Amino acid sequence: MFGIGFEHLLVIMVVALLVVGPDKLPGVARALGRGYAEFKRTMDDLKNTMDQDDTVRGLREEFRSAQREVNLRKHLAQNLIMDQGTAIKTQVYDEPKKAFEAATVEGSPTQAPAIDPGEAEASAAETSSPKAGEIKQENS
Repeated sequence: MFGIGFEHLLVIMVVALLVVGPDKLPGVARALGRGYAEFKRTMDDLKNTMDQDDTVRGLREEFRSAQREVNLRKHLAQNLIMDQGTAIKTQVYDEPKKAFEAATVEGSPTQAPAIDPGEAEASAAETSSPKAGEIKQENS
């Protein structure tokens, strides 16, 4: 128990008998037994509480580790989405714009040449077919 042998226990009992007396010795022994049992329960509860605290600390650390990993993955996913968005913007907007700018710099026409309105009427009059009234006048 506490490293106490039978001889030591016998000496303790004789001293207790002499100090307390034979009438009160059974009550004192019961009180010491109850006190020891209460002390043992308290120590067991304390040990269980410490074990639970260790378990809670371990779970808390695992939770924090998982939370850090989730935050890291979230950050990486956001960066990936932004990179893909930039790549799509480049393909959809910037590359055609650069191609258009390169084409206009090289001098390739992007619009039909402008025509003076007076020239357009003159060329239309030359190429138009004669009207019905004009044909009769020429024959008469």
